Amino acid sequence: MKYLECKLVIAGDGNFMEQLKNLINSNNLINKIELLGMLEPNQLKIKTSQAFIGISLVENLGLNQYWSLTNKFFDYINAGIPQITMNYPEYKKINEQFEIALLIDDLTPKTIANAVNKLLDNKIYYLRLKENCLKAKEVLNWENEEKQLLNFYENILKN
Repeated sequence: MKYLECKLVIAGDGNFMEQLKNLINSNNLINKIELLGMLEPNQLKIKTSQAFIGISLVENLGLNQYWSLTNKFFDYINAGIPQITMNYPEYKKINEQFEIALLIDDLTPKTIANAVNKLLDNKIYYLRLKENCLKAKEVLNWENEEKQLLNFYENILKN
């Protein structure tokens, strides 16, 4: 946040919340970071739709993180919010199809700040990602996924 001229809003809670609060205070970032705590799903959906950029960063601590997709990745798509996420295979595959995110290779503060600043500063790029999110959400949604899942189980049960 030291490299950014914007506000960060964090929803949720976790094991490191006290450490996060201490970091915010010790780095004098109280005016740049808002901690919302846990939100009801409908409140989270409203807050997400109000965001300008989504951030979905996952540290590669093993194959589970490297090959997984976070729920918020799809929440941002559904809300039409361009996002910054990891350049891991599944994110990359979806991004190659729809171009809805700016993918980064590491979690250094400079890399994250450069990505945020690119989305803040490059309006044409940002709007392209936003438009692509609106197209992607027509494909990447539960209604479509449900059909595929039901077909999958139907095929298994037939054999």
